[in-house]
Amino acid sequence: LSTLLAVKIYRQYGDQAINVVRSDPYRMARDIFGIGFKTADKIAQALGLASDHPGRLEAGVLYVLEQMTEEGHVFYPRQELEQQAQALLEVGIEPIQATVDRLIQAGQLRLEELRVQPASAEAALPPYVTALYPAGLYRCEVGCAERLRMLAQHWPTRLSDLPPAFVALDAQLSPEQQAAIRSALSHPVSILTGGPGTGKTTAMQALIAALEAAGKSFALASPTGRAAKRLSQATGRAASTLHRLLGYSPAEGFRHHADNPLPVDLVVVDEASMLDLPLAYHLLNALQPGTHLLLVGDVTGHGLGSAILMAMDLD
Repeated sequence: LSTLLAVKIYRQYGDQAINVVRSDPYRMARDIFGIGFKTADKIAQALGLASDHPGRLEAGVLYVLEQMTEEGHVFYPRQELEQQAQALLEVGIEPIQATVDRLIQAGQLRLEELRVQPASAEAALPPYVTALYPAGLYRCEVGCAERLRMLAQHWPTRLSDLPPAFVALDAQLSPEQQAAIRSALSHPVSILTGGPGTGKTTAMQALIAALEAAGKSFALASPTGRAAKRLSQATGRAASTLHRLLGYSPAEGFRHHADNPLPVDLVVVDEASMLDLPLAYHLLNALQPGTHLLLVGDVTGHGLGSAILMAMDLD
């Protein structure tokens, strides 16, 4: 081990460091930032652990699924995951399948039978796919669906006393822009899409003016600091990252959540196509039923926000 890794390991485990490294070296990949599966595997092989050691098989399967999530997948088909794990670990398929079953029983993986939506009528795809989720992403995905449904169905809302038909809008706005603004005021969850130069920023400015005229509160946020700065410059109002809006700190997590929701009437999320699943879940979890949510962006991203925007665009 290099001195840097040795120090990291000792800081994590203290006087138990040698026992941990000898008995379960793959635990380091879970516990210590900077030590991944491949580093832990080299240590394990040097210690003489068998290639089919249960700890190695479990760590390898989780590593393959982790790589898939880093590529943007929320789940992965079980058969393909097992084949990739077999290639990585160089063992038979049966131990891999048994390991997947064990991880499912332990609650580290979630198995779901999902319907497949073919890209075209001619696409030769099975009607269902056996999907494996990391347990955390599964909870976020289900949680997002539940929170979106709850927000969309809640009535009355914090803007119910502001009839959109009576909101004065600039006559120079296009019919599409006016419709988008009235939709954001009348629907708890709404989406504003369009490419560059289509008037999204102008519509947001008019929406903010309508909210301010009615004495309603709002918050402007984006997934990244750069996008938040652009949003602030474009609207002339304060904007922040979603992490700052939700009061995130590494030690305590998110300050705003279901038990301490954001105290605003409407939240605007610009560049929503960059939203990933966990951050989207924490945002939705921090919105009190009755709060309005407006997602602004295009469908060219790869995150959850882009998926929602694309689905609405296709509808």
